[in-house]
Amino acid sequence: MSPRVSIVLPIYNGEQTLQNTLDSLFAQTFQDFEIVACIDGSKDNSLNILKSYNDDRIKIIINKINLGLGRTMNRLVNYCHPESEYIAIAEQDDWYYPYRLEKQVEVLDTDEKIGMVSGVAEHYDGNKVTFTFPELLVKGEQYPRDHREMFLLNFREQIKVVNTCMMIRKSVHADNGLYFSQHYPNIPIDWQYVLRFSLVSYVHGIREPLVLFDKRTDRDSVTTKKKKMHRAARELIRNAYWEFENDISKKDYQYAMITQILLEGRQSSIITYFFRLIEALGRDPFDRRILKYLGNIGHRFKLRMK
Repeated sequence: MSPRVSIVLPIYNGEQTLQNTLDSLFAQTFQDFEIVACIDGSKDNSLNILKSYNDDRIKIIINKINLGLGRTMNRLVNYCHPESEYIAIAEQDDWYYPYRLEKQVEVLDTDEKIGMVSGVAEHYDGNKVTFTFPELLVKGEQYPRDHREMFLLNFREQIKVVNTCMMIRKSVHADNGLYFSQHYPNIPIDWQYVLRFSLVSYVHGIREPLVLFDKRTDRDSVTTKKKKMHRAARELIRNAYWEFENDISKKDYQYAMITQILLEGRQSSIITYFFRLIEALGRDPFDRRILKYLGNIGHRFKLRMK
């Protein structure tokens, strides 16, 4: 029989966390799935970890050289069972709550108009949960049902859909010619995908944690390479502004760029913090978010003095 859900799992040097991820997937209350895993040119022990499960639900693809996340994701989707209904995205360094798949399948089965389901992510520092995201779902709200409104929410405020626990209706992906960009690294790949997806189908958010992010500071994660990520995010904002000119106004573009600028400042040194403040003021000195950002400077100095 064909599995109802294909879980796609890109892997690059994932030996430190991969077993924890796989254990959480095999512990799901919903078991009608396959795992399509791709070793993207890494030379560590990830392949042996996959093989150690000796479970015929695991399909393994190997890229002889590192192709990058975008090309690997497209390849994974192509290798999903042709009769599976849904595609669940997983990452090699995250732990999934046992009810994740069950709750997502229930939503997609109940409403055929919904094409994507995500949920809340918890950030874990090795000792405790330090942050939950996205705030909209944490507060008990729901994503907009209007396509353009959902598109602009994710464009203006940065991606508000947890990429590592998305479940997608495969027919929406195929029928609309959707794909994962080869151009951007990591998170911007999913950001661009969600933007395109939100214009063609509804996105639903489950208002409870589905995934635990491993955010320990001693890990060499792709998402910790901030400068490259920031450059890619700015490029994505500029490209989207030109590509979706009928949906994005000049005001929306400036708002999105200031969102990115302030984000960069919060994740940087004190000196860069000031430079980003000046850059944001140059774009729109009346943006109220800049006042809040300015008010955090004193707090930043106190932390540095401790």
